[in-house]
Amino acid sequence: MQRATLLFVIVGSTIGTGIILSFYGNQIIFEGLIKGEGLVKVGENLTIQVELDNTKIRSGVYAIQIMDFKEGTITAKILDPSDIEIRSQLINEKVFEDRFDITTSGIYKLVIENIDEKEVQIFGVIGPEPDAGKKSLGFISLYILIIGLIGMVGVTIYVIKNRGKSFN
Repeated sequence: MQRATLLFVIVGSTIGTGIILSFYGNQIIFEGLIKGEGLVKVGENLTIQVELDNTKIRSGVYAIQIMDFKEGTITAKILDPSDIEIRSQLINEKVFEDRFDITTSGIYKLVIENIDEKEVQIFGVIGPEPDAGKKSLGFISLYILIIGLIGMVGVTIYVIKNRGKSFN
């Protein structure tokens, strides 16, 4: 029984490590992103601005989440520092993510427009695209969690099998 307790402690620690890495990874991935939210009426915009330096970062990312999603009613535009539209997209998903190139340094804007009569709650983020190292931390935490959960099932099977042998 002491072996089973030790195995449960090891597996529990693995799961705990995976959870901690998951929170830490999300914090690192989203640290450079600027967030904005609001109720957007017809003809109104939600504008989120971020300063980006093309000498440090080559691409940016933006994401939009729409509550009470209705297809074909929300558009998103990315404006460069000269207010020139470099990306435009009709949003056809409740959660949408896309990337854009950072060609010049300055303030980039995410402009989200509502063309529906109904007021809509919208969340948006814009900022530098996280590098591969930051993204990999999210995958590593997922793999550690999966290993921990598989280990938990294995230890439970081990305990059940050994419990049956001790009664014989």
